[in-house]
Amino acid sequence: MTGSVDGSFSAPASERPPMPDTGATVSVVIPTHQRAEYLGDAIRSVLAQTSPVSEIVIVSDVPDPAAAEVCTAIASDAAIPVRYVERPAGRPGASGSRNHGAKLTTGDLIGFLDDDDVWEVEFVERSRAALPRSGADLAVTWIVEFSDRHEKNGHSIVDGLRADQVISVNPGITGSNFLVRRQAFWAVDGFDPEMPVRNDTDFFARFLRAGSTYTAVPERLLRQRKHRSGQLTAVNEARARGTELYMAKHRAYLSAEDRRVLRQLVHRIRSRCSPNPVARAYHLAWVAALYGPRGLVRKLRRGRQNAAYEVAGFTEASSS
Repeated sequence: MTGSVDGSFSAPASERPPMPDTGATVSVVIPTHQRAEYLGDAIRSVLAQTSPVSEIVIVSDVPDPAAAEVCTAIASDAAIPVRYVERPAGRPGASGSRNHGAKLTTGDLIGFLDDDDVWEVEFVERSRAALPRSGADLAVTWIVEFSDRHEKNGHSIVDGLRADQVISVNPGITGSNFLVRRQAFWAVDGFDPEMPVRNDTDFFARFLRAGSTYTAVPERLLRQRKHRSGQLTAVNEARARGTELYMAKHRAYLSAEDRRVLRQLVHRIRSRCSPNPVARAYHLAWVAALYGPRGLVRKLRRGRQNAAYEVAGFTEASSS
């Protein structure tokens, strides 16, 4: 069944048959925001795939001559269309850029890759093959996190999670590590541009709630770069406010434990970024109260283990 880019369909994704073979075409959307220094690596990682994609669309939410230059240079030698577009209108952010780019593509499957991340060469091959094998609507891989100085294993998502199990803690889905059937993506209207943070978790929760299915690919095929150049996982007030917005949107689906986890995250962020020591102490007290004695001890132990990565640009802001 074919759907339109505005998300209107005559049947939910869960009622449609799985793709019959691995010949489905793949389109890739790369949202970018003034990161020309990383963008070339992202594009080249798509072009290097063992299973070629049909097209790459790079979408900037601001005029960006440097990004345009990178794309033009790479496109001149590429065997597939590499298209750069700007969408200065509308709410800025990766979600709007992903949706805009998806509307411009034609592939049976859509993959998204942030401009500072890179795919391993078998990302598309392994992800695409997993879909007909499982009958799922989305295939999601495991992650490696890296910075200029360090590298470590990231999230390792498992099969069988329900919407209520992913709503407060991201189990390992990002805007860079999945392929999704076009119909299933638009059945939930894609990403929500109103979500400045946690937009990947928001998408996945709505996706599962709609009855769509996923399969985990147990290979670390996304390399997720950690740096200090305006990432959504930055520890700042904007992330705290964005998390509160996320809580308000999903209020009807949050359990008491979900609310505790998300409130804890908000206070933890503000305990680190508030401008004065009194405010930081206030939020730190809330963190301790929401963890409880045993939880706080576990967190402190884990914090010591991760200290080297924090210095290098890794952050725990998105964890529980």
